[in-house]
Amino acid sequence: MKNLIQVKKLTHIYSDNNYGIKDITFSVQSGEFIILAGKNGSGKTTLLRHLNGLLSATSGEILISNNPIEKNIVEIKKKIGMVFQDADSQIVGETVFDEVAFGPENLKWERKLINKKVESTLKLLGLTQLADRNPATLSGGEKRKLAIAGVLVMEPDVILFDEPFSNLDYPAASNLLSLITKLNKNGITIIIATHDIEKVIAKATRMIIMDDGHIKQDGVPDQLIKITEQYGIREPCSSKLNLGIINWAN
Repeated sequence: MKNLIQVKKLTHIYSDNNYGIKDITFSVQSGEFIILAGKNGSGKTTLLRHLNGLLSATSGEILISNNPIEKNIVEIKKKIGMVFQDADSQIVGETVFDEVAFGPENLKWERKLINKKVESTLKLLGLTQLADRNPATLSGGEKRKLAIAGVLVMEPDVILFDEPFSNLDYPAASNLLSLITKLNKNGITIIIATHDIEKVIAKATRMIIMDDGHIKQDGVPDQLIKITEQYGIREPCSSKLNLGIINWAN
């Protein structure tokens, strides 16, 4: 594996002089499945927004494939896609097809290539039959998959997820987890920010725990699972029953 992302002493101070993140240093290797765990307000979302160039650091730096992130934001956003907690906030197309085509159209890809990539992405995510639907008519799970499709069509190396299972029922969350796992097996590096680790911990190769804007722990999930509640993160039920880490869904 190779380093895709290097974060060095990253600090972000908001306009009200409150720290979002403080002195963050870590690296991400190709193919990892990382849980970025922490209670609300711990700095998870702020960090994610730095990783694909949505926020600029107060100090410190981020290197993507050894290149400073600020040198080529357009290329960075192709390499590192982000799926927001509220899927509605990133859906702009009038139809499902238009939504997935939005990114490639902005990059002025040839129409024939756009159509081919959109069709293959919709097929991969099981959205082909919804291509002509208005996104506003979709279920929460379908909207989340559509947001992923809009990122995936750009063929990213990394996908960032901010609380991806928020407001989804069990079938939709289980389906989404299967999709994310499949993407990782196909070589896409996954970083999921969440305060609820139970759904994803069995799939993760690494867990980074944040609190008060700092990275407090960074290691293998089964070595950190027993200390999560020190940082306001609920320990999964299977671990509390001393059954170890068990798949949340098949």
